[in-house]
Amino acid sequence: MQIRLKNIGIVEDSTITLSGLTVITGKNNSGKTTVGKTLYSLLDAVANIQRKAENDKCVYVIKHLRNLDDTLEFLRYSRNSIRKDELDVFESYPILRSLVTGEYRQEISPETMEELVHKLIDELHDLDTSFFVEQIESSRISRFFRVKAEGVSKEALKDSLDKQKEEAISGLERLISEINNDPDLINYTRESINQTLGIEFSNQIQPVKRQGRISEIELSDRDKVYFHLSMEDNSVVNDGSPVFTISPYKKVYLVDDPFILDDGIMPGYFRARTTERHETFLNPVRIGTHKDKLRFVLRSSKSLTVFEQTVLSEMLKETKTKIDSIIPGTFEFSSEGEYYIQDGLKLRISNLATGSKTFSIIKMLLNKGEIDNTTMLILDEPEAHLHPKWQNAFAEIIVLLVKELNVNILLTTHSPNFMLAIDAFMRKYDISEITNFYQTDMLENGFVQYHCVNNDMGKIYEDFLQYLSEVKMLRNKYLTNNEE
Repeated sequence: MQIRLKNIGIVEDSTITLSGLTVITGKNNSGKTTVGKTLYSLLDAVANIQRKAENDKCVYVIKHLRNLDDTLEFLRYSRNSIRKDELDVFESYPILRSLVTGEYRQEISPETMEELVHKLIDELHDLDTSFFVEQIESSRISRFFRVKAEGVSKEALKDSLDKQKEEAISGLERLISEINNDPDLINYTRESINQTLGIEFSNQIQPVKRQGRISEIELSDRDKVYFHLSMEDNSVVNDGSPVFTISPYKKVYLVDDPFILDDGIMPGYFRARTTERHETFLNPVRIGTHKDKLRFVLRSSKSLTVFEQTVLSEMLKETKTKIDSIIPGTFEFSSEGEYYIQDGLKLRISNLATGSKTFSIIKMLLNKGEIDNTTMLILDEPEAHLHPKWQNAFAEIIVLLVKELNVNILLTTHSPNFMLAIDAFMRKYDISEITNFYQTDMLENGFVQYHCVNNDMGKIYEDFLQYLSEVKMLRNKYLTNNEE
């Protein structure tokens, strides 16, 4: 599989192979992170896309029904005035009754929402508004009707209620049309990708230096194209055609910050992440950053069945041994706190060493069954907080995940020690055929390109050693002067 980026960030035009383990090296500010963030955005945006769309539509329907009070005045005033023992007023109208009581929110689901709206339309067609007019002289219906009727004939009041009823029916029929106007989720998927890219790149995915040019992203495998989209003005171009066919992965995680284990999840952390887009039913409570998603998954109550644990343990014999040699304990997330537990002792996770947190994230994802052959795992400079000894251990674990679980991993690094460890272990465990190394090259125009250096990995080490040699010579110069 390959991903191609054209005019994305500072990447001019490059194609990178993704199969097994892909390693990207290069200087700071050379666009290494751009590939990972782009890949994450594509895959996360479409993960469980059908379920996301159904849930978002359900939220949209609930919001519409909640706002029905603005059209049907008798609903609003009935809710505020009718006692529970007086709900027999709506005995023949169970859906209207549920709107008054608020019970519809528990009854509605992606499977039932359309049927419920149709039933509500039928009830409104059958509703005789003269029934409510007759209640004006009774205490059973709100004081509103009595006040409204002062100086107004019953016929005029009935006409007013009838107009409200027809307006509500028209709005509900429009609602049915709206939730069915994108059956193949072409628009929904495009907008999901658009907003996820926007969040990951702070709405600035296209080059600042080349404003006005079209950008392109493609994810493909031989003749099969999974994603193909163009971008203009930092938004996915909408030309009516699909930008996505099917995802090659079910799950994707981008790990770039071990300190996410320090921060708990605030209730509703996805809320207000983006602007509401009712025309595509994209629910703003769903889209969050890759860090938000990872925090949520790590603290979720999801656990494997005994059978799944048995299968996973058999597949991960060597990997689990290596991880347990670094971080042998377990993790506990509860209302009492978040702890790492070893030998009966409980240490707050926030007090773990930063390097231990890096290993902990991988261990937790494995224990929850989130890393397997359907996962794309993206690691951005994972060695940053690791001593060379632990860099070697982490490199071996990465290679073993590819070897034992067929996990697909994309990582970036600028550590010569970590790079050498990956190079060594991918040979030890014989995965060189599914390992690819890339180096970023700065162009004269300020952009970068990625070059595959599988057959000339000396370029990577030469780049690393150049700067080591410079400071070594500097040290030797002053060391010699001091000796003199």
